[in-house]
Amino acid sequence: MSLPWWAILLIAVGAFLLLNLLVFLFLVPHVVFWNTMYRSPRKTRTRECTNLKDEDQVKMFREGVEWAEAQGERRILLEITHGGLRLLGEYIDNGSKKCAVLLQGRTESLLYSYYFAKPYAESGYSILVIDQRAHGLSDGKYQTGGVKEAGDIVSWVDYVRERFHVESFVFHGLCIGAASAVYAALALEERGYPNVEGVVAEGLYSTYFGMFERNFAHYGKKAFPMLHLTFLLARLYAKVDCFRNKPIEAVGKLRCPLLLLYSLEDEFCPRADGERIREAAMNPRSEILFFPKGRHSHVRSMNEEAYDIAVKSFIAG
Repeated sequence: MSLPWWAILLIAVGAFLLLNLLVFLFLVPHVVFWNTMYRSPRKTRTRECTNLKDEDQVKMFREGVEWAEAQGERRILLEITHGGLRLLGEYIDNGSKKCAVLLQGRTESLLYSYYFAKPYAESGYSILVIDQRAHGLSDGKYQTGGVKEAGDIVSWVDYVRERFHVESFVFHGLCIGAASAVYAALALEERGYPNVEGVVAEGLYSTYFGMFERNFAHYGKKAFPMLHLTFLLARLYAKVDCFRNKPIEAVGKLRCPLLLLYSLEDEFCPRADGERIREAAMNPRSEILFFPKGRHSHVRSMNEEAYDIAVKSFIAG
C-alpha cells in the first residue's frame, strides 16, 4: 500500500530537519574546539602578537619584546622535550638562585610573557618564559587548559634547576597560564622539591567550564549543549577531561601563598569567582586584589605601578 502524498512530505521534512540537527550538533562543537583548543600542524608557527587589531595587546607585546631585547647576553635560548613534544623557551640569567616562571594566556607566545618580567627582575629573580604546547614555536596540536601543560612546566623547572642551579621558584600566570601555574606548583609541592615560593595569578577562574560558560554568555550564546559537546571532543582528541579542570580544587591543596589579581571590569572572571578562590586558599598569606580598570588579562597595562608594587610586596614576603 502506497503512502499518501502528505505522509511522504512529512517524512521528507522530518528527515531533512533531523539531518540538519545532526550536522549542526556535529559541526558547531568542532568549530568551537578548533578555535579554542586546536592548532593545525599545517599552521605556520610564529611568536608574533596574535591580535594586531587590539592596540593595548600590541602595546603590551611590544613593551615585553623591548624589555627582553635590552637584556643582551643574559637572554638564553632553551629547548626541552616532554611528552614527545619539542618545547622552546628562553631564560634571562640574572645569576640568581631564584627564578620567576612567567606563563602567558591562550594564543600568545613567550614574547608576550616578558611584559610581566620587570618587577621580578628588579627583585633579583632570573626569568623563565616558555612557548607552551601548541603555542609559539613549540610542538603540539592541543592546549588543555593547564592540565597537561603543568607536566611540561615541571620538566622546565627540573631543567632550569639543574642547569642554572636555581633553588626556588615563583610562578606568574594569566588566565589559562594562571591555571597552569597552580597545577604545576601543586605538582612540585606534592613531589617535595624544589621550593615553590608562591603563585601570582591574574584572572584565575575557579573552573574551566565556568570560564567558557561566561565566554558563551558574552557572545549571547547558551552553553548547553555546545559547550558540553566541545568538552567531549576535548576528551576524544586531546585526551583531557575539561569538566574536571577546576583550579579552585588545586588552590585548596596548595601550601604556598597565592596572590590573586583581578579587575572589576573582567566579565570572564567576576569578583565573586575570585573571592571563592581566595576562600579556598590554604596559606594565610594568600591575598586578593581587585583593580578598578582593565579587562581580562589586561590588568597590568591599566594599573602598572600599583600592579608591580603588589607583586614586589608579595614576593618579598
